[in-house]
Amino acid sequence: MTIIQAQRTRNYIGPVTNTDIWSDFALRPDDVIVDTPPKCGTTWMLSIVMMLIYQRALPDAGSYQHAPWLDCAFRDRKAAADFLSNLDRRRCIKSHTPMDGILYSREPTYVVVYRHPVDMHFSFRAHVENMKDETLTYMFPGDERDGFMRFVDTPLTDAGTDDLTVASFAHHFRQAKARMANGNVHFFHYADLTRDLSGQIERRAAMLGISVSEQLLEQITDATGFESMRKAAETSERRFMILRAFLLRVLQTNGRAD
Repeated sequence: MTIIQAQRTRNYIGPVTNTDIWSDFALRPDDVIVDTPPKCGTTWMLSIVMMLIYQRALPDAGSYQHAPWLDCAFRDRKAAADFLSNLDRRRCIKSHTPMDGILYSREPTYVVVYRHPVDMHFSFRAHVENMKDETLTYMFPGDERDGFMRFVDTPLTDAGTDDLTVASFAHHFRQAKARMANGNVHFFHYADLTRDLSGQIERRAAMLGISVSEQLLEQITDATGFESMRKAAETSERRFMILRAFLLRVLQTNGRAD
């Protein structure tokens, strides 16, 4: 497999992110990196990209098994890197990290998806409440006003997008925008996916150089409709939290938890 020269300039370590794995990872020219802030349509875009790569509407196409979250802090990052390195198909890689913290080169395709920051905040608040994720509850206190003021006022830290603040959201956007002129960073918006899903899938396919028939377009559109993706996201989140809770228990049992 052809690998390419790439660079990154910053490390980010937070509650759910650790970018150390990028230092030893090798990009390929046809890689697709879906790099979004949390709760901005990540699984939605991953599913679209993977269905286009597979050329079929595959249930759960945006899951970790198909498009690994490479810099996830509480999963085995080396195992994810090895899995991706052994693939002989086109790869899709998930990240929430600002683009100065991941490998960047002009050959791969980078997909960023944004959403109104207020919608992102309250969507993540609902996620934490539903999943009972104690790691992040400090970001979302019982008083919604206090949580929102934290979201608005907290400055950027070395946790990057894990800060879940306006500052971290803006930093992610600025890092992507700084590379847009190179022609391989493509911007999407959650609202556009909601309004014109079929058109956005066609746009995504064209950017990837993938032909899509009318029949396949219809199938992918149906499979990635809002209700279908909501069910897929709920299932993915449940698996995600169950696995995370299990790993934390194992670490605590072995006396290695922070």
